[in-house]
Amino acid sequence: MIGHPHQPAPAASEPQPPPSAVTMEARESRIGNAFACERCRKHKVRCVPSDTAGICQRCQKARVECIEHVARRRPAKPRNVVQTPTRVADMERKLDKLSAIVTAAAAPSSAPQPSLPPVTGVASQIAEFAQRTPTPAPIASSASATSVPPVVKTPILPNPGSTPESALSFWESISDTLSELGRLDPVIRSISVIHMQLLLESYRTMTDYFPFVTIPKDCFCRDLIQQRPLLMFSVLTAASYDSALLQLTLSREFRKLLMVKIMNGEKSLDLLQGLLVFIAWHHHYMDSQAVSIHMLLQMCIGIAGDLGLDSTPASAKSPFLRDNVRDREAKRAHLGCYYLATNLGMMDPGRTRSIAYSPILGSYASELASTWEHPSDTVLPIIVDTCRFMEDVEETFKCQSEQALVARSQFKRLNDKWDSIKSSSKQQASDFKTVQWLQLAAHVHLHKLATTLELADRDSNAWASGFQLSLRITCLRSIEQFLNNSTQLTSGQYEYLSLTDWLHLISALHKLGKLTLHSSPIPGWDPAELQLSKTFDYFRDQLSAQMPRLREPLENHEDVFERFRRITAIMKTTLRTVPGRSSPNASTFEIATGSGRTVSLLQDLPPLKMDGVANGDPLPAPWKVIPQCDMSSTEFPWKFLMGTI
Repeated sequence: MIGHPHQPAPAASEPQPPPSAVTMEARESRIGNAFACERCRKHKVRCVPSDTAGICQRCQKARVECIEHVARRRPAKPRNVVQTPTRVADMERKLDKLSAIVTAAAAPSSAPQPSLPPVTGVASQIAEFAQRTPTPAPIASSASATSVPPVVKTPILPNPGSTPESALSFWESISDTLSELGRLDPVIRSISVIHMQLLLESYRTMTDYFPFVTIPKDCFCRDLIQQRPLLMFSVLTAASYDSALLQLTLSREFRKLLMVKIMNGEKSLDLLQGLLVFIAWHHHYMDSQAVSIHMLLQMCIGIAGDLGLDSTPASAKSPFLRDNVRDREAKRAHLGCYYLATNLGMMDPGRTRSIAYSPILGSYASELASTWEHPSDTVLPIIVDTCRFMEDVEETFKCQSEQALVARSQFKRLNDKWDSIKSSSKQQASDFKTVQWLQLAAHVHLHKLATTLELADRDSNAWASGFQLSLRITCLRSIEQFLNNSTQLTSGQYEYLSLTDWLHLISALHKLGKLTLHSSPIPGWDPAELQLSKTFDYFRDQLSAQMPRLREPLENHEDVFERFRRITAIMKTTLRTVPGRSSPNASTFEIATGSGRTVSLLQDLPPLKMDGVANGDPLPAPWKVIPQCDMSSTEFPWKFLMGTI
């Protein structure tokens, strides 16, 4: 072994070569300046041993520790070999591969120390030493770029082995957000990534009935988890209709998450899209004690305004690039706000409309239809035109009293406009049920408002009574046409109906009930002769038979379809009119409650006499006994929706 200059001097009896000879011998047997200590090597000066063993003259003079340099035993290289950046990058790649293999086999027992290790020339520790040595920025970037493994195409469903970890990280992030409101419900934590992907595929089918928040086919649940957690949460809530317990739990936790985000001032496209999806299928997890639908919709409109989606021109003021995918998603979301505001406003004639039609809405719809990123984009202009038509109807008939000639001309104008919209969209209506559903609902809405008009000069015009009668007859036919179209759906399609479609169905049945019980008398109009109660019974029975049954019965819970059967049964009972002591079912106005008991609507009345009257008064109408059954109220559809009837 070659002696080191720091070793003790040899015995006096042995001949000692001069110091210069020792230095020359070391230089001939070593590579470069390997004999120098660490401090001298750092300052690139000659290291001269001192009289004291183990310390050089410079370190002795500076009174610092002289750290011996560890020589690396390696074969001598030719003088012309230069360590180029390419060779360094190749070495880094090899070291990265070795490090990846070691990491996969077993985790390291301890973290690497910042100081140099006391190696004694062991070859196996060269990789560790090289890994700790910092490299210049350009070389590090090229090494990291070349060391990335080849990208593997993601399958439709993820690897089951990675499912628990991915799902757990998502739910842990949600739980951290809700930490101030309590812990996340453990039922939700059982949802795996595979389950999420299945629910996402179900949601893609549901978007035909609400084409304003669409998800590309190449976007998987893991992408939404990382990039749009709020949208992913709302999609899981809307698509989990197969499990009542899971859906109710998700909706409750989503409301908490929404409150935290809103209170923290978050305004993002992810939040806007998540809110729209949550509202679109809100009737499945309706909670009368929670925030109302109108308040949720106002949040959507406020976020859309903050994002600049209602500004003109959009390309200048919108935070999104015009040709970007996110820009098109933002425009669909703004159209979704308009769609919900228009259709929900139909149920509240006295409420001020939060969004009115503007040219920017038409330009959004046309642009999306021309881009045709999704098949449902083609129907967006038709939907916007139909919503604009309904705005026109409400604006035209906002006054309850009108001259007969004016009312007739305005009705003809609107009816011709509806015929034009319908004839220009026959193909789209056959491909998308939501278009046909919306157009028929708009036709019912036109006749419903027209029949409520009071003709100021009815007595002075002989044809005014006939015009009113024709309005009621055509209104009845439009309702029958809408309900007949509703019975053409399959059982599964009822689960995909959006909130607006469901409200239109309730509104049509409500209007049929009002025509039967609360229509003002005019010559030629006889609900009993027209057998309106039997018409109601027929469509009610058809719809109830085709709607799905509750898959997971829960205590004190009825899903939207059981609620429909229960409330329409009450309406069916109310619409039966039999004179005298008899009741609609030939007994005592009996109806079945959710608990399985049978009660009477007249149970609180005094005992009846033989002639069928109580205390000299005739039998009251059922809606006078129970005000919730009063179909003449404009609040009836909302009570129907929330299940408070």
